[in-house]
Amino acid sequence: MKSTLQTINEYALNDPAGLVEKAENHYDREITETAQRIADDDSLKIVAIAGPSASGKTTTAHILSEKLQKLGEQTEVVSLDDFYLPTEQLPLTEDGKYDIESVNALDKALMKKCFGEIISTGRTELPKYNFAEKRRILSARSIDISGRGIVIVEGLHALNPVITDLVPRKNIFKAYISVNRSVFDDNGDVLLTSRQIRLMRRVLRDRIFRGSSVNETLALWKGVVEGEKKYLYCFKDTADVLIKTLHIYEPCLYRNDFCALCDETQNITDCRDYFLKTAEAVRKFVPLDEALIPHNSLIREFIGEGKYN
Repeated sequence: MKSTLQTINEYALNDPAGLVEKAENHYDREITETAQRIADDDSLKIVAIAGPSASGKTTTAHILSEKLQKLGEQTEVVSLDDFYLPTEQLPLTEDGKYDIESVNALDKALMKKCFGEIISTGRTELPKYNFAEKRRILSARSIDISGRGIVIVEGLHALNPVITDLVPRKNIFKAYISVNRSVFDDNGDVLLTSRQIRLMRRVLRDRIFRGSSVNETLALWKGVVEGEKKYLYCFKDTADVLIKTLHIYEPCLYRNDFCALCDETQNITDCRDYFLKTAEAVRKFVPLDEALIPHNSLIREFIGEGKYN
């Protein structure tokens, strides 16, 4: 299906349910094929899923986990966020702020211990990071995949050699998750980039799940993008598979809620012009009823009321 304004709007007007179904089926095929590749390789113990902010890493990890379980695998999903160092041990940026985007913000020694135990015994004790209290709980969770099992590790740095080199190459499968597709206007020009789509996802998700205002999210966005350029994109080509997470109906779905936030943005907020440019583009799309989005859709990660929220 063409990712053009005209095509998307025609479907949104005349067959909105069909528009949603096409997008959901396309993504499902990608995950199903990836799960089969993993299940066919008995040497694999860890699946590493990396991708930029709001690419859908977390939900993709859980959907992939379910697919693998249907193929007879034991699975556990692990977030690299749980390996954050205690606040006082975090690295600092040049201006003295905590650098939470850096791979050095993660406890590499603890990861080496946990991943090594997974490979050697199939068992380990995992930490849990409480973001509200900014503290880590050690040995918060036990996992056991000592039979035929897979641990799915997701996070911004999951493809960084600092982490992947902790695991023998034959035991790890690498996946890169990204929107990785633009939407075009009727003249063939880019109307919405993949980064703008991720911004819409991030703004709406932060508002629902983190209680963050649009200004708070925008204030972080520049640092998020810089962190991705520095720590993520250079490892994209090392992945065994690229999974594209754009659901073509997204501009229609986000239109009303995203544009309604324009009046809340402040002139002093970083990336405000970028936000307003995105809102101007998304206003051109026909709105889509949220009720059409399946309970188990990846997109529920950003709008709420989903199976994996």
